[in-house]
Amino acid sequence: MMLGRPSFACGNRRALPSALLFVNALALPTSALTQEVDTDSITVIERGTPGVDGWDVAEFPFKVITAPLYLLVLGTEWAVDAASEANLLGWAVYTNMQLNRRGLYPTVASLGSGSGTGGALLVGVPARAGAPWAHLNGGATFRGYWRLLARVGYGDEVVVPGRARRFGAHLFGSTGARPQEEFFGIGRNSREEDRSDYELRRQTVGAEVGFTPTRNTAIRLDLSWSRVETLSGTNDRLPDIDSLFQAGDVSRFGETDRYQSVGGAAEWQSGRRGLIPGQRWLQIGFRWNESISDGAADFAELDATAGVVFPFDHDRRSLAFSLLYRTARRSGGGAIPFYRLPALGGTSTLSAYRTGRFRGRDLVLGQAEYSYRIWLSPMGPTALIASIFLHGGMVASDMDEEFAVDRLRPSYGTALSVVSGEGSGGRLELAGGDEGLRVNFVFQVGY
Repeated sequence: MMLGRPSFACGNRRALPSALLFVNALALPTSALTQEVDTDSITVIERGTPGVDGWDVAEFPFKVITAPLYLLVLGTEWAVDAASEANLLGWAVYTNMQLNRRGLYPTVASLGSGSGTGGALLVGVPARAGAPWAHLNGGATFRGYWRLLARVGYGDEVVVPGRARRFGAHLFGSTGARPQEEFFGIGRNSREEDRSDYELRRQTVGAEVGFTPTRNTAIRLDLSWSRVETLSGTNDRLPDIDSLFQAGDVSRFGETDRYQSVGGAAEWQSGRRGLIPGQRWLQIGFRWNESISDGAADFAELDATAGVVFPFDHDRRSLAFSLLYRTARRSGGGAIPFYRLPALGGTSTLSAYRTGRFRGRDLVLGQAEYSYRIWLSPMGPTALIASIFLHGGMVASDMDEEFAVDRLRPSYGTALSVVSGEGSGGRLELAGGDEGLRVNFVFQVGY
């Protein structure tokens, strides 16, 4: 996902800074819950298409395309400015500071794409470089998703390149439920009308270590044990997965799967970070999952992603490109649980489609985005960024045999993003594809 002065008139010049401060006040540093993924995998950072850079606002067609989003932003400005006049923002910041001093860190949070928005609370000491820490992090969303995570460690919670030599190690344990996960079938020809739901409950314990052998590289390793149970979903508007699909179409549904896993990820990154990045990166992650349940397969997972951001026009514009390949390969007999197959759809992949819309053994995704900065805060490293994006992806049982450009599912549209110096903020998207238009709003905590 990508992310001066606005080209449109703004009646109250304090409104936009107030809105941006409000968004950043919500995106307070409790990011662990936002890193939830659909598998118990090593921390492979979901970058989507890279963070975006800035621009002029001279293109009339682009203004026309983004007009509906501008209107929404103006409405938000008015509402937030009214709250600022009543000093609600100052009260919220003061209250948050007082809670932080007592070891309490509340935040707005999500538990991954499709989970909805909710609240989270970290109790204890947040992760910090060069020091021991321990905390309990819990959160829940309005859709009934919840997660409780305990961690004890030393140094960085997630080690990434682009900084001085870093090291981090921690032990973790988590439990949670995702009661309204959606399933549409397996393969690139699955149908939206076959939309069903299921509940996934997971408990995991393990250890992770990360270090940066050079400034531009990072290596992360982990070992974990997990227990996952799948049940009928709780969304009354959708049929249960077992009433719509045969048992052979949803391998391991209704079973309890236990796995012991070892994984790792290596990441290289070059270029500058921050509000206006100019970056190149390559990331490879691998995980071996050994089943300790009858009927479940041992399998390997591989993730490989590469991306580049080209800033230009004095860092006011940018072009960003990324490519992702993901696969799950079975070893021996048994079946890979259906929920562990690579999935397309949702805010981090094809945002014009529902979360998990397509599943298959292999996945490929390409992303391109053009962005420009329409406003830069005079009060700090915060910007409002407008973007046009085009993404395409597909799943397959064997990508070597099935891949074709005309089989890629498209996702295209426009977006407005608020980005701070560390990448925190929010993104509002209007995305279209083969199955209509979708409006997405995503809080992003950290890049």
